[in-house]
Amino acid sequence: MSTFELKGGFAGLAATTRVRLARNVKGYPYRELTPGQLSEIADKVWNALQAAPALANEFEMQEVRAGSEQAMGLIETHKISPEFARKGGRLIVSKDGGVSIMLGEEDHIRLQVIGTGLCPKECMETARRLAGLIENSVPFDYSDKLGYLTACPSNLGTGLRASVMLHLPVLTESGALERMINWAARQGFTVRGAYGEGSRAAGGFYQISNQITLGLSEDAIIEKLIAVATEVIDSEKKAREQLRAQNEDGLFDQVARAAGTLMTARLLPSDEAADCISRALVGLQMGYLTGVSPEALVAAEQNTRPALLPGAPADRDRARAKALRAVMQNVRIAE
Repeated sequence: MSTFELKGGFAGLAATTRVRLARNVKGYPYRELTPGQLSEIADKVWNALQAAPALANEFEMQEVRAGSEQAMGLIETHKISPEFARKGGRLIVSKDGGVSIMLGEEDHIRLQVIGTGLCPKECMETARRLAGLIENSVPFDYSDKLGYLTACPSNLGTGLRASVMLHLPVLTESGALERMINWAARQGFTVRGAYGEGSRAAGGFYQISNQITLGLSEDAIIEKLIAVATEVIDSEKKAREQLRAQNEDGLFDQVARAAGTLMTARLLPSDEAADCISRALVGLQMGYLTGVSPEALVAAEQNTRPALLPGAPADRDRARAKALRAVMQNVRIAE
């Protein structure tokens, strides 16, 4: 296992977990950093990581140009935010991709840890350890009354945004998702598309994250996220079983047709691929398909998005289909 490879439960229902900490360095303005100031902060953070013998060879730093193809690809793999892609800046990323540190986003430092499945505690532990390591030599702005000081008041306190990417296609199709979104909001959580605020939910994937960062501890936020995510997952599972009871032949047929497309297609547009992968994930969870892991399917969907494939649209559709055929080569459809 790689240094920052974290795995949790509910594979296929909870696709990924992300923990992000916002921090600002003492002595620097929060807005309109000069290139020199950004470079100083980046060097301080980099040197702090390199000073730890166990981490010295685990990270790489790169310059991300605003609006570049490179930036679009990093958004697709969730290593950077759309805001960072628009602004550009320095990026420190672990070689296994589990940790990325955006330097020069809305705050000086946005440190994020991503794991597969439902694993907020594990992600939080890693993020806390790395932030503490940096803070030992790079003092952060902190108030005894307000906690960590951030450019946006909504991040004051812990500076923590914890989220889980959930796969909720049946709740979506049944129209019951709106009720779950309203319920989550009453618990202090928001439900958005896969790329956060303003994005759409491709393939039934939604991001659920905390809205409150001030007045709650990091551990309290994490525990509440687990409780809310688990409740939503249980609702999706119940909706699937209800659909099975009402029309199992129709459900099985949707899964089998989607799997067949993924196993044989020579051209696959991204939207169709996302829809087929979504139905295949349902089939795996319900026992209609075997021979591939949910994690492999989720990774394939993320790795075959348009910004990550070269060439014209037809070339991308051909490459996507080939990659998905390879992932699905050992799949068996139940009788």
